[in-house]
Amino acid sequence: MNKEFTKPLLFLLAACCFGQGSPDHFYLPPGANHPRPALIILSCTGATKSDLDSCKIIADSLGWILATCARSRNHRDALLNDYDIMAVHSQLVAKYPVDKSRIFIYGFSGQGVQALMSVFLHPESFRGALSICGHDGAMGLARPEALEDKLFYLITRDNDWNREANLRIHAVLKQAGTRDTLIITRGRHEPKGFKEVYQGCRWLDKKTKQM
Repeated sequence: MNKEFTKPLLFLLAACCFGQGSPDHFYLPPGANHPRPALIILSCTGATKSDLDSCKIIADSLGWILATCARSRNHRDALLNDYDIMAVHSQLVAKYPVDKSRIFIYGFSGQGVQALMSVFLHPESFRGALSICGHDGAMGLARPEALEDKLFYLITRDNDWNREANLRIHAVLKQAGTRDTLIITRGRHEPKGFKEVYQGCRWLDKKTKQM
């Protein structure tokens, strides 16, 4: 068997057996008794409760359920990240009143790419992604026929080293017939706080209601 293929599988087995990593976190906004959208939050260093807390205003304003994936992070095998993201997805669906047709995922930089990858690999599980300053490394996994009803909110900076990559992602998604938008703001490769995440979630929320 190909060693390059078996290596991530061995790490995956170890992760399953020994439960490495920090716990994931969930937030249900007040009065959330009926199915509603959800957002899985990723972080370059592994999403924490602080990441969840910084986005609670999004949940309270839009009525979304939030979840964090603690194990997904940069400089880790993307397939292991994907496994742990889907484990969070399974908990989200099993334990909370989630509208399964409106589950989104958000990440910055390398985890923005991971967010795109999640939608490409699991189009039946995610409605779309919010990717900030990501690159186009996952585009080879995109299957246009599976993305026609998906939503993508892309953000880059005018001096971001991934700016051109975002232009390419935007072009491919448009050609695939998705509903996507690309926002280019001033600055370099850097996060700019919850406000632009909130704006992205508002756009996603509005688009799902129009479809």
